[in-house]
Amino acid sequence: MTNRKKAVGRRQVKRPKGLPAALCVALLIAYLAGCTTPAPPTAPPTIPQPTVQPPVSSPQPTAETVRQQLILCTTEPRAASPFLPSQSGRDLLALFYEEPVERVGYRWEARLVERVPALETGDVITRTVKVTNGTRYADALGLVRQYTEADSIELPKMIVTFTLKSDLLWSDGVTITAKDAVLGYHLAQSPGAQGRWRALAERTARFVAVDERTLRWEGIPGYQDADYPGFLFPLQPAHRWQGQALAGVLEDRTPPATGPFKIVAWESMREVRLVPNENYAGTQPALEQIIVRFPQQSPNQWGALLANGTCDVILPDPILLTSWDQWERLGAAGVAVIWADAAPAVLRIDVNLIPAGAPSGTPGDTPDADTPTVSPAQDLAVRQAISACLNRKQLTESLPAEAIAAAAGFIPPNHPAYAGTSLPAYDPAAAAKLLDEAGWRDEDQDGIREAHDVVGFTDGEALSMTLHFASQYFVVAVHVASDLEACGLDISLRPADAHQLYTPGEAGPLFGRHFELALIGWQSAIPEVCGTWFSSRVPGAGNNWTGENFSGFASEPYDAACERALAAIDPVQQSEALQTAQALLNQTLPSIFVAWRPFWFAARPDVVGIKPDASAYGTIWNIEEITIATPTPQN
Repeated sequence: MTNRKKAVGRRQVKRPKGLPAALCVALLIAYLAGCTTPAPPTAPPTIPQPTVQPPVSSPQPTAETVRQQLILCTTEPRAASPFLPSQSGRDLLALFYEEPVERVGYRWEARLVERVPALETGDVITRTVKVTNGTRYADALGLVRQYTEADSIELPKMIVTFTLKSDLLWSDGVTITAKDAVLGYHLAQSPGAQGRWRALAERTARFVAVDERTLRWEGIPGYQDADYPGFLFPLQPAHRWQGQALAGVLEDRTPPATGPFKIVAWESMREVRLVPNENYAGTQPALEQIIVRFPQQSPNQWGALLANGTCDVILPDPILLTSWDQWERLGAAGVAVIWADAAPAVLRIDVNLIPAGAPSGTPGDTPDADTPTVSPAQDLAVRQAISACLNRKQLTESLPAEAIAAAAGFIPPNHPAYAGTSLPAYDPAAAAKLLDEAGWRDEDQDGIREAHDVVGFTDGEALSMTLHFASQYFVVAVHVASDLEACGLDISLRPADAHQLYTPGEAGPLFGRHFELALIGWQSAIPEVCGTWFSSRVPGAGNNWTGENFSGFASEPYDAACERALAAIDPVQQSEALQTAQALLNQTLPSIFVAWRPFWFAARPDVVGIKPDASAYGTIWNIEEITIATPTPQN
């Protein structure tokens, strides 16, 4: 993957203006087995459900011997608290703590409240307030600022009302009231609190109990979010923890529960035991007991724990450190099933539209010796060809542990904003036509295209580019380079340590924009992710080299669409704005989306009812629906 043509120096020229536009929108999504979230406007293709055969050597128990006990295995969290989030902590918390409003398939469902707050029910209102010097407010990206100008401004203020169901009980029989949520708000403000609740507390002006069952959340000026149904702070047992600091609360290993199960014992470095919560407000679970074990194992030994019955489910925290191949082999033997959903993390290739040091660029004042000042990929036709050359389907089939579903945008699979896809199929012939018309032809038939009357390049210069990437994506980068070389591009791979690649400031490869192409993984939190391509987020001297818009993309219509998405409190309006922003982004292709990364775990085949959902806060978010199957008698 090195330049096999005669080396020809690149000339320093201005970037061509007025790039043409072409549409390549939305995303292809796919799941592995059992995903039953509500269908988006245009149903995505699905991967067939995995099939397993019963282990040949395993004795088949009778119906009488099947005990409804589930053994989950993971790493031990420091605590199972909404204010100290970790993957294993969230997974344990989901078993005994019921979210009052739960997120499933990127949508909100009422659990402990009478209804999901909505504009049409009057539970959500906005009003305009005056912001003066010294007032805290939220900017367009939701970041908390302090207003420092002499003149006042007016910003919207959002207010959300929640009504708890009547007759709710903690697992110890005490009535759940609004003061339990108020305690959650106070704990979220603790110095040691982390995660989404601490972030929400910083954006909260007031959170008060109106009466025993009614609570009102008021945001700081400017803060608006269509995910307001999730703004009810966690219910915390005031009858047990009132007056305690967060540090003391975290030491309580058997807290009262609101969920389907309750903890009866937590033995450090060994296991947690849970039994059904008889006061659970929902359907009583079928399982009689859950054991959450914390095995001390090396990655290659976790499969044996599933095979010998030590574990029924291996949760994501440890399994993501193991080999996918290990579980595929166990699946073929009938011992395991891999359950997966597309995580809200996307692999993409960023294209440097204005390299640091280019005369028409803004980031640097002097040419950068490490980065060409003109790149073939600055031509839209070349970017379109790169996209058409990528065999995303083959990538997801050959590397499911890294890429589970093809992507054509930043909108996560199953998000309500998904609206189908017009992503062209893998089409090397179409890519070849685009490159031929752009002046990149392989007239000497050596497999690498060369320039012919291409502005900024000497005739005969190879169609050669460098792909930067973090070392963890080495295999993916090789696949990408192989696809591009099959189209006649010469790709030099430039691996780097992740810390080196993301070094902040002008010296960093990404923030300083010293690259041509960069393969990166990116969290796709909606709607905030659209701000990644804000014109104001281009790293440069003017903003002290901060911002995630590594490509240098700038578009006023895109900025306006993203701002509408960020400000929207109506989910439909937000989805429409996100779709517009995505379409505008794909017209220029500053980022070429490749694939969604997987969120996955493994279970024994007799565990029934699993519904993987990367948008939910716990892996087994529907524990009350899980059962252990009775085996079919063998003749």
